[in-house]
Amino acid sequence: MIVVFTGRRPSGPDGVFPEAAVDWLEERLKLLFGGLRPRLAVGSAAAGTDLLAAGAALSAGIPVDLVVTENPEEFVGASVADKGPQWEERFRTLTSHTKASLVPVPGAKADDDGFRAVNQALLNHARDSLHTSGEEADEPEELVVVAVTEGRRAGEDHTESLALSAKALGHLVLRLNPSQSRSAAQTAFVAMPYGGKADSTRELKRFEADESWHRVLVPALLDSGYRPIRTDLEAGLKSIDARMLHSINTADLFVADLATLNPNVLWELGVRHAWRPSATLLMAPHWVTPPFDLGHSTIQRYERGMKKVSDRQAVAAIGKLKDALNATQRGVDSPVWAVFPTLEPVELPPDADGELYSRLTRYSEEISLATALRDAGKLLDIADRVRQDGLSVGNCHTQLEQIGLALVTLGDFDEGRELLEPLAAADVSFGRVHMQQRYALTLIHRDGTPEKRLTYLKEAERRLLLLDGRRPGSSETLGLLGSAAKRAFELALRLGQKNALPHLDRAIEAYHSGMVADPGDYYPGINALALVRVRGQHFGGGQGDLALAESLLPVVRFAVERRKIGPNDTWEHATVAELALHQHLLDKDMAPVPPVEALHHYTVAAHSADGAELSSMRRQLEFLLAVGDRPEVIGPLLAALAAPAEGNTM
Repeated sequence: MIVVFTGRRPSGPDGVFPEAAVDWLEERLKLLFGGLRPRLAVGSAAAGTDLLAAGAALSAGIPVDLVVTENPEEFVGASVADKGPQWEERFRTLTSHTKASLVPVPGAKADDDGFRAVNQALLNHARDSLHTSGEEADEPEELVVVAVTEGRRAGEDHTESLALSAKALGHLVLRLNPSQSRSAAQTAFVAMPYGGKADSTRELKRFEADESWHRVLVPALLDSGYRPIRTDLEAGLKSIDARMLHSINTADLFVADLATLNPNVLWELGVRHAWRPSATLLMAPHWVTPPFDLGHSTIQRYERGMKKVSDRQAVAAIGKLKDALNATQRGVDSPVWAVFPTLEPVELPPDADGELYSRLTRYSEEISLATALRDAGKLLDIADRVRQDGLSVGNCHTQLEQIGLALVTLGDFDEGRELLEPLAAADVSFGRVHMQQRYALTLIHRDGTPEKRLTYLKEAERRLLLLDGRRPGSSETLGLLGSAAKRAFELALRLGQKNALPHLDRAIEAYHSGMVADPGDYYPGINALALVRVRGQHFGGGQGDLALAESLLPVVRFAVERRKIGPNDTWEHATVAELALHQHLLDKDMAPVPPVEALHHYTVAAHSADGAELSSMRRQLEFLLAVGDRPEVIGPLLAALAAPAEGNTM
């Protein structure tokens, strides 16, 4: 995806883009760039929108091409410096960034004709930079225009001209009002699953819900003038519950994403339908069959994958939601009010702690933005402010938990562990299941000497066993337990310890239990299969283990192949590849070459994998080499995977 940005320059306090509106516009631009994650951003470099958008793109790690007149210094004098030294300082800082490139337009002067030429050149530059299908992409690359404008103004309007040209060419145009302040924006409360969830509507395949939030909902809601808010909390704290209920009741728009048919979302939707007659919008991935009671409600369908929303899918879904959002204020959309039209809207008692709720909501928005931008430093700054804010212990811990979980999601395990450690210790009942799981994950990834790491892994196992005892039946918990024991086995082997085998036995038991707890989760299944085969062939397990491994092959294959595997389903391809490898290694007449199916699927997986995923796939193959599998079989498979990203390794 390429994003083109264009928009207004700063105005006086009574103009369309006052200084008071700068912060909110900058935040909206950061939300867009952090969520859409384009390959390239293209725009000009005038004071106001251009420099704010370029800064937002760079903060998300996105390269920026800045199209200017032939003489950049003349451009600065005419389009930047006249709005004040702070804008010229922004220009100098941004253009010195390693990912920012100035693209002068030959013959363009710093006058109306030159600016008109720049406007046309930047759209042409972006279109010329698009990848076509089969070039470097599986499908034609999308171009999206972000236009910061209040609408067409008298005289020549470069912003509106570019936006209309792009729309005529079939490109999606997102509009942001430069005059809008955060406090004046209407609120859209979004009820949806978050993070990675087992989807009961797709045989418990893992569904990455945040993709819909970042790449579909936030762009569409910002375009329609809303301030998007969602509750990412499992906390049962009174203040959080009250804040959520007030948000459901008073939000100008309520959006429910029915993905995974999450019971919390359905409960919140029921409350909204009972309390308010209109301004409720339902959406769902194309495969979801809604409950019977919602059968007559209008549901906006959108296409996406289980793991990702592709650029094409994002553009199509945003366009569809834009149209639907324009119609949400018209008429009754609650099935309750359709049956009982004389009902009165429910008015809740005034917020007892309105100012507190506003602060907590603002923290949640900042955490969400920093996470989208992958800005661990900003998350730590927010944590420091939370600690100094005089919040109650419960509210402070809730915000710190959000930040700690976000850091773990970003792969910053050390900082995440430091935040989550006191919270995990305080949760003596192990009621905060997700938080306890993520804290254990930080222990599994904690660096140190091999001896120290064995200590950390032992503590992770201890906590996960306690969690499984208090909250049994979670394949996630059991999968983490297996991971901790497996890593302990690897370390013990490296250290030459004689008691390494009990670690292997515990890992097999945990992974097998996770497979039994959730047959649809292929992660514990493929690991149970791998370790049972390894024990059978290399550590004295014998025919019993080999027979068990043979019996697990079709079970795990069914779990991973129940639904069609798409080209970007990284872990599905990696799992099918490993299945083919184990089947090959179990064959007594095995040829000393890698199986073709394994080589193919590892190659496909590598194409869509990020650095951490590549590292994990390589680590598994390196483990198999270390325990005695044949190099001539494993080596070519390792070669099919790019070098892993830097990070924690065995």
